[in-house]
Formats: sequence, structure tokens, C-alpha cells
Amino acid sequence: MPSDRQPRGQILIVAAAAMVVLIAIGAIVMDLGMSWLLRRQEQNAADPGAVAAAQWVPSGNQGQMEAEACFYAQQNGFFVGDANCGAALASGDLDVNSPPTSPMSGDFRGRPGYVEVIIRDTHPSFFGQFFGRPVGEVATAAVAVLHLGPSNTSSLVALGESCSPPDDGDSTVTGGGTLTIHPATGVTAPGGFVNVNAPCGNIRNPQVCDGNGNSSALAITGGATLIAPHFFVVGGCGTGGGGSLSCYATSPCLDEQTIPMGDPLAGLSEPWPYLQGALPVPTCPDPSEINSPADDRPCNLTGQGGNATCPTGTCTMNPGVYYAGWDIGSNVAVVMKPGMYVFAGGGIRMNAGSSLTSIADVDGGGNPIEARVTIFSTDHTPGCEAGQANFCEGPIRVNSSGPLNMKATNATTCGQVSTFICPWKGILLWQDGSVVGTPQEVVINGQSDLILAGTIYGPESKVTINGGNSSTGCTGSPQLCLAIQIIARQWVIAGGAIIDMPYDPSELYQLPQRGLVH
Repeated sequence: MPSDRQPRGQILIVAAAAMVVLIAIGAIVMDLGMSWLLRRQEQNAADPGAVAAAQWVPSGNQGQMEAEACFYAQQNGFFVGDANCGAALASGDLDVNSPPTSPMSGDFRGRPGYVEVIIRDTHPSFFGQFFGRPVGEVATAAVAVLHLGPSNTSSLVALGESCSPPDDGDSTVTGGGTLTIHPATGVTAPGGFVNVNAPCGNIRNPQVCDGNGNSSALAITGGATLIAPHFFVVGGCGTGGGGSLSCYATSPCLDEQTIPMGDPLAGLSEPWPYLQGALPVPTCPDPSEINSPADDRPCNLTGQGGNATCPTGTCTMNPGVYYAGWDIGSNVAVVMKPGMYVFAGGGIRMNAGSSLTSIADVDGGGNPIEARVTIFSTDHTPGCEAGQANFCEGPIRVNSSGPLNMKATNATTCGQVSTFICPWKGILLWQDGSVVGTPQEVVINGQSDLILAGTIYGPESKVTINGGNSSTGCTGSPQLCLAIQIIARQWVIAGGAIIDMPYDPSELYQLPQRGLVH
């Protein structure tokens, strides 16, 4: 006989379990809401505090920076009373750092001229009580600057933070020459610093460059001498093979175990494909090579034989977009008219015996245009993704046996050529780090006069500059004068000559900033 009994009480178990889940969800929602409200309140205090503190950064007045941050924290209900403000500074609930030191400051971490204000506070935690945490902690940061100069005050910046191959962490000066970074004539503001983010190398004395130069973050080897106003190295500074480091002005000038420097140009918009349609697409010297996304052949620049694309031995190139780059043969003089050059794949490949320089031009009204250029190397993304190798970013390899003289586009030049390119004035060469494949290297080899000015930016690239074995620096002949700033993953400067690197903010990329930046 079938039973008429039914299971009873199951709904109570389900309801009880559901109530636990609902209570937990409610507690989490309340905790998140409380954290969001506290974060908003902290941000309202940290933002004006950082802006006010920034006015004291140039003088380095830490007490005034802290006083400004305290004032705005108290205006928003934090750390009421002088005693509480002092206690907050002592405990770290209020933190004022110039330069910024915390990961919360993003790419502004370790950058001179900036100030970071951090506010930390707690709120009651409902869900956390189940895990022994009756309060929730919230920390909020703001970064500000009072700065109308160059993108930063360093001449050499190595952004790479790895000590593993292929970089092995080291940025190097080698070759037996003397590299001197010094203020350019008339420049009184501090600058010309060297920053290396790699943490490798031995540190026996944080103010002395010693140890094994071949395994250090900053290595001076092969009898080279590096002279600069100041060195900031996360790892160790090492010398080897007779290399040496010294101060341009005051001593000591080396800080090891310093804070890594963020990429000072991380927020800069790339000119391509933003300027697509605004820049011309020039023809290659060989008319059979179609400079377009439909043809993955590079422009061949040759000056020998019956098939020479530049029979006179000189190739005069116009600014604009070049798909698949340039292949420069032997014994060719390549001259670039003023303006911006975008290499959508391919880069520049130059054989021995050739030269590369820029030449003056005239605008539509017949007015002279100074010989200044900006080079942006990237990939043609659709072609690279389709497997067409020449449309992928290529290396910039310049092997010049003759004079190599290139200076970055400036305000006057960009206005005469195309105002569209003016946001990137001051950049001499940019090797894009956000490409389909592996970002490629930059190699500049000069055997006679090597005169460069502007910012060389390759955040994911190795930048190598090899000078000749004979030079008198920025005066006389031959010249090895680098009024440049290098911001790269890793850099190497070599040569057996005198190398002058004048720190001249007017020649570098300018990033005017005032107020809140992060």
C-alpha cells in the first residue's frame, strides 16, 4: 500500500541557508559601499592637498608640503587638530612624498618634481567581522606637479626592471671614451640626471660605483668614463676594465637602492594612426614600389649600377607615412626634408658607407624651414597580423660613415610644415612599444660627425649609440654632440672619443604640467 507520508522541514533548511547567503551579500555590499564613500572622501582631501603641496616642491620644503596636505585633510574631516595631524604623519596615515614613492602613484613613481599625498583611514566592517577584521582599511593617493619644463629632468632613463636575458639588466657606457652630461650654455635649472631601474648588481657602498661592471644595473666598462650631475640606480653601479664614474658638480652624486622611475611619457598619445589622413603618403624613389598598405615592399634607396633608384647617389626624402620602411643601400647619401616621418612597419635599415641627415627646406611662401625631423616607428597592424613581415615594426639601424646630423622638430618647424604634428615637437625618434610583435631595437652608428638633438623614446626597446673614435665633443671637428634625452628599456653608449651630452630642455620633448596629474 503506497505511503502518504511526505518529507517535511526541507524548506526551513533551504530558507536558513538562503538567509545566510543574503546576509553575507548584504554585508559585502555595505562594506563595499562604505569603502567607496571613504575613498571618495579621502580623494576629496588628497587632490587639493597635493596641488597645494606642489608649490613647495621646487624649494624642497617638506614641512610646508606636509602642512598643506594636513590643512586639506582636516578641511575634509580627517586628523582634526594639530596633534592628530602630527600623529597621522608619524603613523603613515598621512604620507607626503616628493618624489612619489608608492606604487599608487603609477608612472609618476620616483619622478623628481612631483609630490604624492596619501591618506589612509578605516571604517567599520560588517562582513570582515566573520574573519576577525572588524574594520576595513582604505588608502587613496593623489600626485601633483608645478612644472612647465621638459618631460623630466633626466638625460638617460633605463626603464627595464629585469635582470634576466636578453637585457641582463645593465645599461652601459663603454669603449674607452669620456661621456660628459652637463648643463647647456645658459641652463641653470637642475637636470641631466641618469636613472636606471634594474635591481641587479652588488651594493657595497650605496654612494660608490664599485663591483663587477658586467653584472651591474649601471655598468661603466672598457676604459670609459661617465660624468653626470647625479645618478639614481635601483640596483648597483659597477665599473670594469678601467671604467670610472664621477660627478659633474657636487660629490657624492650616486644613489643606489633608489626608487624605480616611472615612464615619464607613458600617457603621451601616439601620432599614428591618429594622424592618418593628415600626413601625406610620399612616393618611393623607385616608382614600381607602391608605398601603400597594398604593397609590403620597402622603399629601396640605392645609388649604384644601372638599377639605382637614386642615380646621383643622393636620395632626397619627403616627410609622411612610409609603409614597410626604408632599405638604404651602400654609399648612398639620404637627406630628409623637415617634418614627421612615420614608418608603418619595416623601420630603417642602412648599409655601410651611406649617410643620413636632414636638410633645410622652404614653405609655400618661400620662407626657410630649419632642418628638423620627428621619426615615429611602429607597425601597420593589419598587415603584420596577416603575417606580412615588412609591415611589422622593424629596427631603426643607422650606420652612417658620413656626417649624421638630426635634430627634433621644434615649435617653429612644426608650424611651418604641419600644425598637426606640433603635439610631438621635441621628439627626435620614437620606437613604439605597443606593437603586434616584439618591439625592435634602435642602433645609431656614426663614424664622423654625430650631432643629435631631441628625445629618443623607446620604452620597450634597447637603444644603442656608437660614436667614432675621434671627437672634440660639441666644438671643433669631428663632433660627437648629443643634446638628447634617451628614455628606453635599456641603453648603451659606446665610443672611444669625447662625447658631450649637454642637458638642454629647449631641445627635448616638453610636457607642460601644472596641478593634479594622477
